[in-house]
Amino acid sequence: MSAHLADVLRASVMAASVAAALTMAGNAWAQTAAGARSFSIGPGPLDVTLARFGNEAGVPIAVDPALTVGLDSPGLQGTYTVEEALRVLLAGQPVEAVSNPGGSYWLRPRTLPAPATAETSVPIPTLTPVIVTGAADDIDHYRAPAASLGVLGDRPIIEAPYSIEVVTRDLMDNQQADSLVDALKNDASVTPISNNIGGLSSQIAVRGVGLDLLSGRKVDGLNIFSWSSDLPLEHFEQIQLLKGASGFLYGFAQPGGIVNFISKRPTDTPLRNVLTSVTDSGTFLLGGDLGGRFGSEDRFGYRVNVVGETGDSYVKDGGRVQRGSASLALDWRILPKLVWRADVLAVDRQVTASSTWGIFPNATGSDTDFVVAQPPAAIPGSKRIFSPFTRYETRSWVYGTGVEWTFADDWRASLLYRGSVMTRGYLNGSIFANAAGNYTEVQYAGTDRFDTDDVRALVTGKVRTGPVSHDLTFGLSYGRIRTFYSSGSTSAVLGTGNLSRPGNFPNPGLTVPPADALGSDTIQRAVFISDTAHFGDHVDVILGLRHNGLKDTVNGYDKGAYTPTAAVVLKPSPWLSVYTSYVEALEQGATAPLSAANAQEVFAPLKTKQLEAGIKAERARWSASAALFRIRRGLTYTDANNVFTQNGESRYNGLELLAKARLTSRWQVIGSVMFLDARNETATAGLAGKFVDGTPRQQAKLYSEYRLADTGFTLTAGVQYYGSRPIDAANTATVAGFTLFDAGLRYETRLGSTRAIVRFNVDNIANRAYWLASASYLTQGAPRTFKLGAQFEF
Repeated sequence: MSAHLADVLRASVMAASVAAALTMAGNAWAQTAAGARSFSIGPGPLDVTLARFGNEAGVPIAVDPALTVGLDSPGLQGTYTVEEALRVLLAGQPVEAVSNPGGSYWLRPRTLPAPATAETSVPIPTLTPVIVTGAADDIDHYRAPAASLGVLGDRPIIEAPYSIEVVTRDLMDNQQADSLVDALKNDASVTPISNNIGGLSSQIAVRGVGLDLLSGRKVDGLNIFSWSSDLPLEHFEQIQLLKGASGFLYGFAQPGGIVNFISKRPTDTPLRNVLTSVTDSGTFLLGGDLGGRFGSEDRFGYRVNVVGETGDSYVKDGGRVQRGSASLALDWRILPKLVWRADVLAVDRQVTASSTWGIFPNATGSDTDFVVAQPPAAIPGSKRIFSPFTRYETRSWVYGTGVEWTFADDWRASLLYRGSVMTRGYLNGSIFANAAGNYTEVQYAGTDRFDTDDVRALVTGKVRTGPVSHDLTFGLSYGRIRTFYSSGSTSAVLGTGNLSRPGNFPNPGLTVPPADALGSDTIQRAVFISDTAHFGDHVDVILGLRHNGLKDTVNGYDKGAYTPTAAVVLKPSPWLSVYTSYVEALEQGATAPLSAANAQEVFAPLKTKQLEAGIKAERARWSASAALFRIRRGLTYTDANNVFTQNGESRYNGLELLAKARLTSRWQVIGSVMFLDARNETATAGLAGKFVDGTPRQQAKLYSEYRLADTGFTLTAGVQYYGSRPIDAANTATVAGFTLFDAGLRYETRLGSTRAIVRFNVDNIANRAYWLASASYLTQGAPRTFKLGAQFEF
């Protein structure tokens, strides 16, 4: 047992002992329900929002459905007592909450007189409640009722004709997720293809298609560039994943999906949180989260997050990681219906002795052999195979501002801007290895910079034509992405060896040149319009059209295309929906590689067509969804004459199943499965009918929590199964499937007025060695990792 591991285990025992003593000395959680606590409840129907609040607060609320029909709530974000939270949730509503002597609540019309005195007592009515929350143990942290759908704005998930997954702040905290791969590991539609220790960053594929490198990630719905560096999750309230093609909603992007990071925003009441954690390898983290309001009538709001992490990574014999990040979010309520917001995030991260371009499997182990072949056996993630002097450093700035104005009943306008600058300096290695483990290591030195700007003007409103009501959207968007690279980038062959005993090569002393050359300059322009027509309460029809223009100033390309969308949503019940949708999408056309006979030829944008049908259910104690999809995507490849071409198409046929349920008042589960059949259709011999490289046939995930009665302890466990997948177009080389097991223990208590949570998680319990795989390169998967963390909410 390592010294680090022993220290962590001793700390775990101490934390558990202290927690047990505090439990015996303090009051039970239920007795402190009246104290302030943090809430993160999304917008939705008022009755659903009250149910979520009651579950989180552990307070029964009786609701007469006649009082809340047709009423919506903006949700609840921040730290409140029960009374404060109810005042915020019901502000401006025609109903108010009245407390019962036993601590429960019921709703009445706001026009009724205040609670009576003893002389004129008003009897508490006996209602037939449709929503009555359970005890304090009956808490659902992991479901979000609504999500952002690009130009369509926020929509209830059950009414959206697309497959959407939302990862809440609570789930990220409780699983101690520190990367995008960690945050989305419970969704079977997501395949990890790289991590942020063994690779450059956390990379994923959705439905078998990798996220678009230029446009696959958003912050609050607007584009940023972050594929070569990780955004620190501590600065975000949610991660929203839109699966599949998204052309109308977001513009140019590969059809795998869109990841939207939802920023933490100012809170209406003071927020004071501290987070700390340590891993068995010796990585230490400390962070703070502050929020609140100030000024006349609390018109100004702020949110500050600061995080620092340093120490040894899980890669032995030289692996180090160091990162720091800070964010500031502000808002100003200029008028009751006019709000200005601004935010900025700064990130600095450095990884040594591991972060690499990847391991490229070939038949010879030579650095001049670029033909993919069967890879070597998986190597444990803790084993260092790259030279200890390799280094990867990134610095990022993400910033934005905007105004939102409700200028008439049911009409709103917004003008939003987001920019980002990401610079990476690398002294990175690549390994070319054959199945026997014979390899050549090459080091590269250079600097890249990526600048993005994204602006969107949007007007939304409601109108009625006879019995049909319409939600209308009009808008314009403009985006620009510029990339810069080192004209003086260099490389050196470090040496050869076998992966069973990696070589100890001398440092060639490469220097990192600046990013002094323009690599690309693309401008994206769009005009869009949509109409969501509501035919009564049971049928919605969505029609939308977007014109996308793409200009590449470096390569002289300037063309545009239309991407329509259409969908029908049937709602036989408020908790059930059935939908079908058609989406077209565009992604930036490919550029022929330098090794091709037509090197640097720029192709037209690739068009994708997606057809999806699904069903969604949302109940008080469970939710479930199923989606069938077919994606037809343009195919790119290099033919037998060494000519790079766009010809034919890839077809992705799949089924997704997802469920979240509270099986008892103390036991909840999240389960999902994906079946995928992705094949090439082309006239080129050797490719027709082959599986698309990098795509699995099936994946399954399960996560479960069980809260031990009246102790404050919660047991957690998870399993993720990934099927095997080909890594070359001809399907001659494959990466084996693997199964990972996780477990954890969480303890919650109160230290006076402070809420305290101690978490202990073990990822990859069996210490399984496995490859994360893209179409042509591999990354070592993370080994068994112990994490001990504590969070305090003051």
